[in-house]
Amino acid sequence: MELRELKPPVDCIQRTKDAKGLPYLGELCLANCRDLLTMIQWNHEHGIRLFRISSVICPWMGTFELQQLPQYEEISSTLRLAGDLSRMYGQRLTFHPSHFVKLGAPDEELAAKSMRELEAHSQIMDLLGFEPSPWNKINIHIGGVYSQLGSKEDTMRRWADNFAKLSHACRARVTVENDDRPGSYSLQDLLFLHNLIGVPLVFDFHHHKFCTGGLSEREAFEAAIRTWPQGVRPAGRKPHAHSDYVRGPLTLHGWEDRVDVMIEAKCKERALLGLRGDIPIPEDPAEYEEAPLGEEEAVALRLL
Repeated sequence: MELRELKPPVDCIQRTKDAKGLPYLGELCLANCRDLLTMIQWNHEHGIRLFRISSVICPWMGTFELQQLPQYEEISSTLRLAGDLSRMYGQRLTFHPSHFVKLGAPDEELAAKSMRELEAHSQIMDLLGFEPSPWNKINIHIGGVYSQLGSKEDTMRRWADNFAKLSHACRARVTVENDDRPGSYSLQDLLFLHNLIGVPLVFDFHHHKFCTGGLSEREAFEAAIRTWPQGVRPAGRKPHAHSDYVRGPLTLHGWEDRVDVMIEAKCKERALLGLRGDIPIPEDPAEYEEAPLGEEEAVALRLL
């Protein structure tokens, strides 16, 4: 049985949030934390050792303090159990907050909101019992070029200034990923930010096809690997944003045993099982069963 068959995802629109308040958000958060235990166990049983936690594990996270939730103590203890279970199984858990996180935004309110959201994600990692490290990364994008206000470098300097305002634990977990639009942030562009503040870079293979920065895939991939601290396995991504499944083979340029790879596909765990040959991949796209969540909640799984 697949995870999607066990239980539908739990989220909350703003109108419901405003009507029902923190007690209801706490109920949803606690339910999602309990579901995380199920996911970790399911992943272990299927040989999956890298998993991206949904950023809606606690709906509207960052708009309130987690301690304000009436169920906070039970949420905290459940997350600790989940962290203990993932460590026992040797699993790596990560986050990828939404594209609305924009540390480089010239709008101070948006930048402040982005910082609050990152801190909330970092607090979840704390409650899971993870040490501050990119091993349990919180992966984000720069979030905008803002060319009307200057160069990409100007935006990255503004990004770095706001990054410095984050807590030590949050800063230690943040990584930055290359973009998929021409004129946006290539891996080559992001090396400027890495040289400025030392943030590790995540290489997205699919995005690189559309925003190369003049580097070959191998050059960009290996440049990203060199930004990671010693002792932490670099993470790369092989997303197919509009694909249900991923068809191999994956080419990692000789680094197969030294990096972790994430898969983004609409069919999530089914896409990984198909890539591994555990289940058949449908030839006819009409046979694909649409996944219930969008790209932001796509699966991210350790292949090695």
